[in-house]
Amino acid sequence: MELLTLINLSMTICLIIGSVVAYRYGFARTANEVQERVIHALQSEIQTMHERIAALEHENTRLNYTITTICTSLKQRGVHVTIDGDIISIHGSFDEGYSYSTRIQSDKEAVAVPPEPADEQQARLATPRVRRRRQA
Repeated sequence: MELLTLINLSMTICLIIGSVVAYRYGFARTANEVQERVIHALQSEIQTMHERIAALEHENTRLNYTITTICTSLKQRGVHVTIDGDIISIHGSFDEGYSYSTRIQSDKEAVAVPPEPADEQQARLATPRVRRRRQA
């Protein structure tokens, strides 16, 4: 009987050791699979971000060309536009020289635009930020 007890005990110990090894192997394999999935998802997200950055750089370049074209066109008509950081200055030389400066406003800072006056002279007078200068 002693021999059967030893065999039974050794098989029980082997089963316990095998179970622990199988559990660790399964846990490690599951952890590796999860890690691979996470790495793949992050690489995909990084690729998407790179594509969005490239698209935004292209859009930014196009908008810079548009602003340059508008400034050049206005300059040919006697209106000089200067953009210095977040300050935009507009200088003109019509009947009376005028200057207008304002800050670039974000969407959160946007203010309601009053209706435009029908007459051009009223439009000039309606803008409180316009500083008129006399021509020499």
